[in-house]
Amino acid sequence: MDVTEDIRSIANTYLQKVRKSGPENIMSLCPFHVKADGTAERHPSFAMSLVNGLWFCHSCQSSGNLYTFLRDVGLSPIQIEFHHGMTVEAAKRNAPTPMNPLAAPVISNNPIEEGLLGIFEACPLSLLQSGFHEATLKHFNIGFDETHMRVTYPVRDLAGKLVGISGRSVTDHWPKYKIYDQEYTTWDLPARHGWDKRSCLWNANAVYPQLLFQSSPNYIVVVEGFKACMWLWQCGIKNVVALIGTYLSPEHQWILERLGAPVYLFLDNNEPGQIGVIKAANKLKKSLAVNVIEYPSRLADEEDAQPDSLTVEEVTHQCSNAVSFHTWVTT
Repeated sequence: MDVTEDIRSIANTYLQKVRKSGPENIMSLCPFHVKADGTAERHPSFAMSLVNGLWFCHSCQSSGNLYTFLRDVGLSPIQIEFHHGMTVEAAKRNAPTPMNPLAAPVISNNPIEEGLLGIFEACPLSLLQSGFHEATLKHFNIGFDETHMRVTYPVRDLAGKLVGISGRSVTDHWPKYKIYDQEYTTWDLPARHGWDKRSCLWNANAVYPQLLFQSSPNYIVVVEGFKACMWLWQCGIKNVVALIGTYLSPEHQWILERLGAPVYLFLDNNEPGQIGVIKAANKLKKSLAVNVIEYPSRLADEEDAQPDSLTVEEVTHQCSNAVSFHTWVTT
């Protein structure tokens, strides 16, 4: 049996707007949630492996395997066994073994030459207009890809080696954020599929030595994205890292636990962000002190509020008045 084709057939039956995502995955609309305002999602956020049936929604954070997918779309255990039993078992055999956290792949053996960043030396005016200083953009090596019309964010591993480029479209081109792969061929370089954002905690390579040489552990602020990270850094919060999403992976947890400082979670003020806070805190609270930075009252009800929505004064005040995760989740 061809498990890949069987899973593809299942996906085409129960999912909408299915499209290919890499050689072994598909993306689609998530069948398990709607947006906070009650309307249907318009952009694919649901990812599924055609090899092992594991799935994850980048928006609502739901995840599972092929069996739970079939169950949650409405099939009974008898129907699953009768129609898809062999496929479910084959998918289980293809599932990866759990990661050994002591061997987290946070250092790359296949970095990119730093000279590539010279291609993106144009300054992204959209970020300057948003209030970012040119010195901040230079510090983080932010550039602009005039070929693909994307603001470029270099991604580095824990050792500071360049491992990838993420590009944010300044047009309506989908997806908004794109991890470069085939784009490298534009500059006569081989295509790359070498880095996984789950293993990269953005700016951790800079935060690690800062904490290492401080007399006592300071706190680490964890945000979702590149802009939030740069904004807090520009506001004077230097110990800030970004998940590149709302999901705190085992690799992220491994890095944070070894840095050893209290963690201040400051994700976006929408439903995925708040769910991300809860899930991240529940993973970290057994080994680290976990606090939550709240949004000021003027933004408390704004679902599109992000850390870069705050003024410099608000950033300082809210960080200084962060509450424990226990207080945040029970009030």
